[in-house]
Amino acid sequence: MRSSPPATSPATRASRPSADATRERILDAALDLFADRSFDGASTREIAARAGVSQPSLAYHYRTKEALWRAAVGRLFAELDASMVDRVDGLRGVDPVTTAKLLIRDFIAFSAAHPQLHRIITQESKGEGRRMDWLVDEHIRPLYELTTAMFARLVEIGAVPDIPPAFLYYLLTGAGPTIFVLAPECRRLAGFDPLEPDAVETHADAVIELLFGSVSRPSR
Repeated sequence: MRSSPPATSPATRASRPSADATRERILDAALDLFADRSFDGASTREIAARAGVSQPSLAYHYRTKEALWRAAVGRLFAELDASMVDRVDGLRGVDPVTTAKLLIRDFIAFSAAHPQLHRIITQESKGEGRRMDWLVDEHIRPLYELTTAMFARLVEIGAVPDIPPAFLYYLLTGAGPTIFVLAPECRRLAGFDPLEPDAVETHADAVIELLFGSVSRPSR
């Protein structure tokens, strides 16, 4: 007599590839809608519809709207962190100016690929609140500290103007992503798509020249 298959626990079922794929679709949809409409403007009904799941399915994976928001935003920051860590690890022993320029290029490329990140930060920065606290404490502050330390070193060696590192940070995080966040305006106003690869590279050149002076593309 053939034995019955072993029972699977809820935790096992939740880790199956189908469940993982469902969660990824939900997070993708949530990120787009939170970026486009803000936390208050995006509804879980719309997110579920865009992800192609039922509302009960969405609630099964993410019990509250804020839990979904944190998961979607946290995943995006994790991707940014991983890309920066991989780049830094690959540049050990490289001079600080070349390292900084490559990190800035990577940040700008990431911003072009994921403009949702900066739209969400801008939306949450319009006021005080626990989501802004969470963004800063969990994700933005570590990046800020690393970036300002990098700029302090560049100021020390004379590679960038003698400007307080906090202001250099905001020059980078303002000048870097804005053209991608405002892509619909740029297409109409300037007549080109800033998300095209050549435009992303040109913009990276411009930001690096703004910060360092004359630009030369370091080898990758």
